[in-house]
Amino acid sequence: MDISRSTLRTAASLADQPGFIIGAIEVDPATRTVRAGRETEKIEPRVMQVLIALAEACNEVLTRDALFDRCWGGVYVGDDSLNRAIAGVRRIATGIAQGTFEVETIPRTGYRLISETGPLWLSELEAPDAGQPENLPGPGISRRWTIAGGLTIAAAGAAYLLFSKPDPATQLVDESQVAMRAGTPESMMRAIKLLEQAVSVSPHNSAAWGLLAMAYARIDEHAIEKAQISATKVEEAANRALQLDTGNADAKAALAIYIPYYGDWLAAERRFDAVLAEHPDHLYTQDARLFFMGAVGRMKESGIEREKLNAKAPFDASFAYKQVYSLWFLDRIAEADRVAQRGLEMWPRDPGMWFAKLWLLAGTGRLDRAIAQVADAASRPPLPPPLVGTLMASLQAAKSRDRAAIEAASRQVMGGVSRSVAAVVSGMMLLNIMGAIDQAFALADAYYLERGPVIAAMQWRPGQPFVPDQRRRKTNMLFVPSGAQMQQDPRFMPLMQEIGMTDYWDKRGIGPDFLRPA
Repeated sequence: MDISRSTLRTAASLADQPGFIIGAIEVDPATRTVRAGRETEKIEPRVMQVLIALAEACNEVLTRDALFDRCWGGVYVGDDSLNRAIAGVRRIATGIAQGTFEVETIPRTGYRLISETGPLWLSELEAPDAGQPENLPGPGISRRWTIAGGLTIAAAGAAYLLFSKPDPATQLVDESQVAMRAGTPESMMRAIKLLEQAVSVSPHNSAAWGLLAMAYARIDEHAIEKAQISATKVEEAANRALQLDTGNADAKAALAIYIPYYGDWLAAERRFDAVLAEHPDHLYTQDARLFFMGAVGRMKESGIEREKLNAKAPFDASFAYKQVYSLWFLDRIAEADRVAQRGLEMWPRDPGMWFAKLWLLAGTGRLDRAIAQVADAASRPPLPPPLVGTLMASLQAAKSRDRAAIEAASRQVMGGVSRSVAAVVSGMMLLNIMGAIDQAFALADAYYLERGPVIAAMQWRPGQPFVPDQRRRKTNMLFVPSGAQMQQDPRFMPLMQEIGMTDYWDKRGIGPDFLRPA
């Protein structure tokens, strides 16, 4: 990344520094203010200088010496001064910026500001063409502030939203949509808070009510505990939107998506189809329906349609990680590898993308690389140490094929499944990868049918690791390629019958991939 344009090689006047957007905030160095929507905060001069320096080196490491050189003119003033300035930047990141960027400490080296979209330098926005709105950036925008050399649509959209000055409710809705695309628990909660504020200032805004219902309905996809959002809140927000606008697509989709479909597969598919019959381009309903298709074993069909969907939403992290699985199911492994790597470059340490890459590697026999990924703590999302230990032990056992190691790792897996749903989902994947099929069926009995000696977690708990979209007892992991041995076992079809899956296949007239001719 070219950072030679910086004028912070000495402690120059902040009045000379250009303004920019990073994450969810607009930064004005001249006035030493940062702004998010209608909220403004004034910060200390040195904190502003450090923020600018880190933003210019976005997603790259800036050494402590470089920061002293840029922000203190090369005068060494002691580590405490730099530490205080870094702490100030972090307060901005977790406060007014709502976690849309973070500052990572690189031990014994320096710091790195991590952001999905690099800084947008306002001085580099060219004059608009005659046919464009006055403040909308034109097609000749500089590529200086892009990630991986390409201008991000999200950043350009953020610039327009910040400077076209829409009414408060519209701005809050637009900001919430950006937050929802980030696909993290924190960003989803930020989206909900923004939308709750929007309907407060504009109670007759049907778009805000509908999107609020959608955010409530989708929050399970982001590891929020089960009781965080009640069905009543989804229904109330959706009904309010429909009272104001009977055709509100988000409201109708929220009512269809929120109802758990475990054991009631056909009704769920009909709900999705009813929404799409009226609103065929509604992305979140398309996404939910494609995930549902994986839950009933129609992996390849889902994968083909997923590729079309993701082309419409390239900056939505919650869509992107699912494409890795889709390509795996279609046996397009090289493409899946590229999508996973690109996703982790766009959303570093994103749990959904990290696990997608892990299961792709392990499920395609590249266990040495899967082990190396788990061992790389710097790029690993924050996972509980017991889960990290179980992942490592199980993958090493699978690689060694040593019976004693597999038995020991299987006991470790089964010992953790009562703690969280995440451990159940990971456990099912690991047991299949190790070939521990008896234990996999014991876990399935516990999780799906609540029988046998094993106790499996059924509900989310605060702080447990991310498991995308469980929709209440997830079945997708039963149909992945690494589960082939379990699918071929004579115990599998009786299990499918007991959970109501065979009834769905019969009534729908479409069976799962593993029962279809090759």
